[in-house]
Amino acid sequence: MRPAKVVAPLLLALAASAPVFASDPACWVYFGTQETGPKRGIYRSSLDEATGELSPAVRVTEKSDSVFMAFSPDHKFLYGLSEVPGPGRQPREAIETYSADPATGALANVGEQVSQGSEACHISVDPSGRCVLTANYDGHYVEVFPIRPDHTVGPRTCDVYHSGSGPNLARQESAHPHSINVDPSDRFAIVADLGMDTLTVYRLDPARAKLLPHPSVTRIDPGSGPRHLAFHPDGRHAFVINEIVGTITAMNWDGEKGTLTPYQTISILRSDFKGENRAAEVVVSKDGRYVYGSNRGDDSLVVLAFDVATGRLSFVQRMHDGVKVPRNYSIDPSGNWLVCANLEGGTATIYRIDRNSGKLRLTGSIGVPQALCVRFLQAR
Repeated sequence: MRPAKVVAPLLLALAASAPVFASDPACWVYFGTQETGPKRGIYRSSLDEATGELSPAVRVTEKSDSVFMAFSPDHKFLYGLSEVPGPGRQPREAIETYSADPATGALANVGEQVSQGSEACHISVDPSGRCVLTANYDGHYVEVFPIRPDHTVGPRTCDVYHSGSGPNLARQESAHPHSINVDPSDRFAIVADLGMDTLTVYRLDPARAKLLPHPSVTRIDPGSGPRHLAFHPDGRHAFVINEIVGTITAMNWDGEKGTLTPYQTISILRSDFKGENRAAEVVVSKDGRYVYGSNRGDDSLVVLAFDVATGRLSFVQRMHDGVKVPRNYSIDPSGNWLVCANLEGGTATIYRIDRNSGKLRLTGSIGVPQALCVRFLQAR
């Protein structure tokens, strides 16, 4: 009887002091990285959504150049770009499928689909969870892959090549598809092509994982270099960030016709900035009241207000604190925190979002090697 009386209190004490991973974090944060050396892979942190505190980042996968990621609609699977050795030791594009455990934050690799091309720069999943879409900047094409019943990615079923150029001979010597996004209705896919200054709308057949021709091409101002696109929560507006000139173009989206109509372009670059700048990411707040853009060179996050009545954007704030070549950033599920991946800073910075003004306030930073992409998973 005596051993039982001694062991029980000891076990209780250990249980009380041990971290309870299933309930401690409110949200898991995953960071894609550009690392190809010993530190390569995806990193994970936890976000306390009450305080905004990020835990130190730990590596959870080891795939080289794990640059960009997208969750399935139910957030049970994470699809990530990586590179694997190809013929002649040339890198080849691979799409990794990870099952995500919301209780522990663990990622388990359950599949890999290797394509014949060089690594893509952007990946998305359609709203029904039936296909994965990628954009290949250097290869001048976009691709579609089916998602199998076991949630892994099947062989490519569609590829579409772009051909064209723009007036900036250094950056637009050829077509450069930089992103591909599916509209909320799951009927259309929009490709932002930096080299051609175009947003090309394709009709999407998610059941067959195919892109079909659709007579809709929106032209952005020559030399702009459209890069990434984000839809407004109302489903009637969209925004594209233009990398070369540092602007954001606001557009009306007709979900029935599958057409984009630009109505305003606003600069996010300081008028007195000298040197090379590349705008990177555009994100819309959860409530749709604010649009966020980023600059690399000027190294800033810019807050714009969205007027619900007119749809027009206006400048609110320019945030430089902690920003160092921001490739990608995301807003957490609560809508209160923005986490930014700083590629050359080797950090991930977190900002409190003032829900009344949309303004950002730096509250913390953690180390992440060559951080490039940020994605969230609600903890359980």
